[in-house]
Amino acid sequence: MKQNNEQEIKQKMLQISALIEKDQTQDESLDSITYYKDFNFKGSGLAENDIYIAKIENEKEKAVTYEIYSGKTNSLIATVNTQGKLEFMPEYIENLKKIDERYVQRLKLEDLDFELPEELQKDDIVLSKEEREYIKQKEKQESVTEEKDNDEKVKEDEELKEDVSSENSKEEEIASKKGIPSHNVLFIRENSNLYKDHPNLEPNLYFYRDIEGIVRAEYIDKDGSIKPSRYFEPSQTSVRQETVSLGDDGNPVTKEVPYQVMKTKGLNNVDKDIRDIRINIDIDQYGYLEIEEARQGRNGDWLSHDIEVKGRNYNSRAVNESTSIKNRKADPDRQTDAYEQAEKNELDIEDGIKYNQMYLVAHAEEFIDMLVKEGYQKNDATKILNYMLGEENLNLAEAKERVNEEIGNSEMEKAQKQENLEDEEYERTPWGDAQARDQRRRI
Repeated sequence: MKQNNEQEIKQKMLQISALIEKDQTQDESLDSITYYKDFNFKGSGLAENDIYIAKIENEKEKAVTYEIYSGKTNSLIATVNTQGKLEFMPEYIENLKKIDERYVQRLKLEDLDFELPEELQKDDIVLSKEEREYIKQKEKQESVTEEKDNDEKVKEDEELKEDVSSENSKEEEIASKKGIPSHNVLFIRENSNLYKDHPNLEPNLYFYRDIEGIVRAEYIDKDGSIKPSRYFEPSQTSVRQETVSLGDDGNPVTKEVPYQVMKTKGLNNVDKDIRDIRINIDIDQYGYLEIEEARQGRNGDWLSHDIEVKGRNYNSRAVNESTSIKNRKADPDRQTDAYEQAEKNELDIEDGIKYNQMYLVAHAEEFIDMLVKEGYQKNDATKILNYMLGEENLNLAEAKERVNEEIGNSEMEKAQKQENLEDEEYERTPWGDAQARDQRRRI
């Protein structure tokens, strides 16, 4: 997506957000707004381009609703109630009927359950509440720069810091003391895998990027005092090495050189498959701080995954399980070797989607569940996965064909045994013969 087009989309997302927030009740909060380049309303034949979907949370009722806007007309076209039912605006239906009324009748737009796509596509964009606030603050600062001289700008910046600190969160209090943006402070979740894998870490641990661009680790002790962590050195650029990154969900798997790296000291490392542990630092396109735990395997390659911090997504269960030191599941060599092999030999699957071996390793359970939903028994779904990860490196279509043949042979054997049993117990009749054939077709 071209940069200027992306900025236009984000501006429209901010405009829609402002409209929604203007009419919200005291208990409602706009959580996120997502742009979809192509969106299919599942259960109907309706598809739309340039759709904006806003997720609205009601804290009092503990409920979620959605509002759906058209990027073409800049208007609300549908809502989703707390039961997840989709309701199109009457004027939207009328506009469709003007194009082709018989087409609208075939769409079956009544009593639809709302369902979001399982994953975003390349041109889709999500703006969280924090990202929207950051963009608005940045635009406000840029506007101030144009209108005021330097002294007035410094005053405005100080007022902005005071506004941030007034929200009384730990991140913002730390940010105010350090003189840095709040998105440059990341507190570790108490239930994160980082603490489970390294229980010796100090509680209330956080990472922050100081005004010189160096990332440091500190913690708040039981008396409320701020102290430097004993386990992490300040970040530097001299030790950066290319790393295979799983992110928070294992997809997409990428290979990249981190922006900065923090060396560690004395972290729990009972797993002999891990030679060294470091913290990878990156800064996203909006200036937000991102951190990953990177581990070096016996083969010398590095594998990293997101550290679970407050205000960001949890890692998927598959990522946490495959990287767990506590449960002895971590094996950087296996995953980095799979990635190297996958770079040479990607596995093509249906509908033009490509999964590589690294993806399948990280998403084994989800992949098996997907096949079960298609109608496979779990043991047959596991066979399909094993054929794709095995020496033959079968793609999905080939693996399915192999297992389907095995299932067919097994079912034919069952049917033959059943037919022999029927021959022994019952006298064959024309109608009985037909019934038996029908039963075999249903197996």
